[in-house]
Amino acid sequence: MKLRVNLYSDSLFPPELRLSFLKLSQVMLIVVVVLLLSSVAVFALNSSLESDKTQLMQDKQRLDSDKKDLEAALAKRGPSKALVAEVELKAQQLELKQKLFGKLSQQEVLTSYGYSPLMTDLASVADSSIWLNRIQVNEKSYIFEGFTSSPESVPLWIERLKTTTTLKGHAFATMTMNLGENQPLAFKLTSDATPTGKELIK
Repeated sequence: MKLRVNLYSDSLFPPELRLSFLKLSQVMLIVVVVLLLSSVAVFALNSSLESDKTQLMQDKQRLDSDKKDLEAALAKRGPSKALVAEVELKAQQLELKQKLFGKLSQQEVLTSYGYSPLMTDLASVADSSIWLNRIQVNEKSYIFEGFTSSPESVPLWIERLKTTTTLKGHAFATMTMNLGENQPLAFKLTSDATPTGKELIK
């Protein structure tokens, strides 16, 4: 025979919570521990960075100080007067040598390519009535001075000069003649135009 009657159903009881106070306390403790460890790690990292920054600042200050010392030493140390004078002397000597070399090269060109072929051409058109006592060559300018026993031989000799390799196409501008006492007729033939003189070839 049933003596007790249960008048309360299960829906009348409060629902059972999955997260109890004990579990909640454990979770909070874990969160606090994680936060503390994170704070410690961040603090350690920050301390390391601050230490590195301090070291870098010290290195920068040291390098700046060394730079200032070197700049001051460089400012005090001017160029040696003896070395400057020696350099200037060497430069002047080099300039003079270059000028001398240029003159020698010019003379070599005139000697090698002016007189040698010219003398060969003059020999090829030689005239027994004409003899030269002075020849001047300045690049493409020619001056001939000499004597002749026959004045009419000079224009003919000039025409033969025009056929030579050296003087081919070269225009002689003036010729002067001078007859001295008891002397043969002297003449001067030049490629440079002068205010006076007999014009031969244009």
